[in-house]
Amino acid sequence: MEDKLARDVMLPLQEYATVRSGHTILEALVALDRAQLGLTYDRHHHRAVLVLGEDGEVVGKLTHWAILRSLDPSLLGKDDLASLSRTGLSEGFIDSLRRRVSTYRGGLGRMCRAAARIRVEDAMVPMRESIDEAAPLIEAIELMVLGHMQSLLVTAAGKVTGILRLSDVFEEIADLIRTSEGA
Repeated sequence: MEDKLARDVMLPLQEYATVRSGHTILEALVALDRAQLGLTYDRHHHRAVLVLGEDGEVVGKLTHWAILRSLDPSLLGKDDLASLSRTGLSEGFIDSLRRRVSTYRGGLGRMCRAAARIRVEDAMVPMRESIDEAAPLIEAIELMVLGHMQSLLVTAAGKVTGILRLSDVFEEIADLIRTSEGA
């Protein structure tokens, strides 16, 4: 069996939901809906929207978590309180911080209207990790597993050409496992 390359499993950039920086979360959700309509039966739904900078290059992604976090703008850009547990602080103290920081108040409708106007670059997760499209798929898997990544940018000559999504990589590996029976 020939080894798969990153480009064999990636979803090409032009098939993924994208939005330019400066757009709002509402505009990103419209782009996501539009991209979902173009998916073929063998592709999983998109779990994020890629954010493109002024030069058209990918600068980040607007994930489900980022959108939920945008419901309370005071949480944008803050460190995850859960990471405080690694510092040796007591759970009681961390819980009291969590209660003080949480401002999910005022009604879901109001929070959603406010989140719709947030600029994507203020809520996105920066994307720094990438892999060359000619790299073996196993290298991409190692990067994804070690970094607990849901996706990985795929590049050629330094330009983003696609995205490797955990769901697509999993399906590829599951198919290979299924066909290896009796091999």
